[in-house]
Amino acid sequence: MIERAGSRMDHEVAPKVAIVSDPLVQRGGAERVVEAIAEAFPSAPIFTIVYSADRGPASLSARVRPSYLQRMPGAQSSHRVFLPLFVSAIESFDLSEFDLIVSSHHTVAKGLLRGADQVHVCYCHTPMRALWERSAAELSIFPPPLRLLAGAVLGRLRVWDVSSTSRVDQFVANSRVTQNRIAKHYGRPSIVLNPPIDTELFTPDPAAAPSDANGYYLIASRAVPYKRVDIAVEAARSVGRRVIVVGGVHKDLPDDPAVITLGVVDDARLIGLMRGARALLFPQYEDFGMTPLEMNACGRPVIAFGAGGATETVLDGKTGILVPDQTVEAFATGIRRAEELHFNAVELRKHAELFSRHIFIDQLRTIVYDAWNRRFERSEQLPNFVTRSRDG
Repeated sequence: MIERAGSRMDHEVAPKVAIVSDPLVQRGGAERVVEAIAEAFPSAPIFTIVYSADRGPASLSARVRPSYLQRMPGAQSSHRVFLPLFVSAIESFDLSEFDLIVSSHHTVAKGLLRGADQVHVCYCHTPMRALWERSAAELSIFPPPLRLLAGAVLGRLRVWDVSSTSRVDQFVANSRVTQNRIAKHYGRPSIVLNPPIDTELFTPDPAAAPSDANGYYLIASRAVPYKRVDIAVEAARSVGRRVIVVGGVHKDLPDDPAVITLGVVDDARLIGLMRGARALLFPQYEDFGMTPLEMNACGRPVIAFGAGGATETVLDGKTGILVPDQTVEAFATGIRRAEELHFNAVELRKHAELFSRHIFIDQLRTIVYDAWNRRFERSEQLPNFVTRSRDG
C-alpha cells in the first residue's frame, strides 16, 4: 500500500471524471474494485464494454453506459466470444467532455481514446493474461483448424495492447506481481495500490467458531482450470476433512459425501460459510487475491499457495499458512500445520482492515488528483514559442 496523503486539487475547478471498465458481467474482484472507484468519484458515469445487472454489480446500473456490444445477442452471457470486437468497442466511447478518466483494466479498458489535454489513470489488475501469461492455454481450447486463426487474433491484440499504453498517463498496479508485469510487458512504471476489502460487509461472528471435530474447509473460486480447485479438494480428502466448494459449477469433482458443492452463492451465504470454516483453501496463483483477506476479515485463517499475490497478503503462521508447492501433498501438509496452530480472530481482523475500502478510496483519490495536478505542472514548464515572420 502507498503512504496516505491528503486528497487534494491545487486548482480551483474540479475536473469532470469518467470511469471506464472492461465487461461488468459477474461479481468478482475486478467488479468490486469498480464499485469502489465509483464510490470515490460518485458523479462519474461508468463506460463499459458490456454490462449485466443480473450477474454483475447491480448497484452501478443507473450510472453504466455500455458500448454497442450490449445490443448484440449473447453479449452479456458469452462476452468472451466477442473478444475480437473489444478493441473497437473500447475505442467507440466519446469521452471528449471529460477532463479526467479512471480506467479499470484487465483486458482492453486502458486502450480508450482520449485527447492530449485529458488525463488518464489506469488501475491495472493485470496485463491481459491471454496475451502474455497463458497464450498457449487459451489457444489449446480451440480445435486445430481454428487455432491458427485464434493465434493471429491474439498476435494482433498483443501489438495493439503494447501500443495503447501510450494512452495512459499513470498506471496503478493492484500488486507487486502486476507492477512487475506492467514493467516487463509495457515498459512503464506504476504505483502499487492493493484492491479494497469490504470490512464492513465481511465481519467475524464468534458464535459461529468451528469446532475441531466437525469443522469444514472452504474453497471459494470461479470454475476455471488455473484456480486448481482439484488440488485443494484432494488435499482435504487425503487428510479426512470435509470441504465445501462455492463460486461456480465445478465439474469433475469426486463423488464424495465429504465434498459439498454449492455453486454460486450470495454474499450473505458466503460470509456465513467463511465464519464457520476452519480455513479457506486457496491453491491458485493470483495477481493479488481478495478472498483471503475477506476470510481474515471474518476472523478465519487461510491456507494459500505461497506465490504471487498471496505473499503480499498472507502472513505465514499469523494470518494463515503459505504452502510452498502447488500440489496435493503440500496442501495436505499445510492443513495439518494449520490445525496445530492457534489463530487469533482479532489479529486476523486487524490485518484485513489494513486493506479496507475507505483506505483504498482515500489513496486512489490522492493518486488520481496528483496525476491531474502534474498536468498543470508540466504545462507551466513548457516553453512559449513565438511565431516570427520571415522579415522579422
